[in-house]
Amino acid sequence: MCDRFNLTADLTELNDRYRLSKTMFYYANDRSLRPQQPITAITAKGNERILDEFRWGLMPFWAQDSVLVDSEAIYDKRAFDHLLKRQRCIIPASSFDRVTSLGRKKEQVQRYMTNDGQTFAMAGVYDVWSGSFGEELRTCSILIKRIQNNETGSMETVPFIMNEEQADTWLDTELFDKSALYRWMRTVELPPLRLLPDSWQDMADSQDQEDGAAAAHGIG
Repeated sequence: MCDRFNLTADLTELNDRYRLSKTMFYYANDRSLRPQQPITAITAKGNERILDEFRWGLMPFWAQDSVLVDSEAIYDKRAFDHLLKRQRCIIPASSFDRVTSLGRKKEQVQRYMTNDGQTFAMAGVYDVWSGSFGEELRTCSILIKRIQNNETGSMETVPFIMNEEQADTWLDTELFDKSALYRWMRTVELPPLRLLPDSWQDMADSQDQEDGAAAAHGIG
């Protein structure tokens, strides 16, 4: 499961990898992104690729498929028809976390990356809500897929990860046929993933401390 994810790529890397045309907000890479928080997503409009900020979780936020939606079951849900045909997006990430509660204020966090350690794209769909005063709320959900763990033989749920060529197809604004899209998605093989050793948490804590020190040094 993708309970959180992390994005450490800078804007230059995202631009080079996904050929961005516009950036609509002040981008900063982030760690430990959680549901209901603002995240970075890329949409397509005509020939343009747009980097914008979306809230992770469709409206209504309490719905079962608000944050994560099964890449097979989504084709049977009429509520997603328009999003699948017209409002697909990719969510760039460097890693994702599976979080298990161990009791009061304790949790186990397992972090996964692709074998090559590169930034990857997670398939998503998005929606835009207009408020009573004309303000827009951009929201999105991440597609997930069940795969077999080659080591344990058990089935696991992971984000639907795409390489650059597959992301091009997913963002193709001329691809409206839901059946064709479904058939194509079934041919996509997710890349091998690796579970990071527990030492990644020590490195993350160290980086957080460095960031905090840098921020403190910059004040005044």
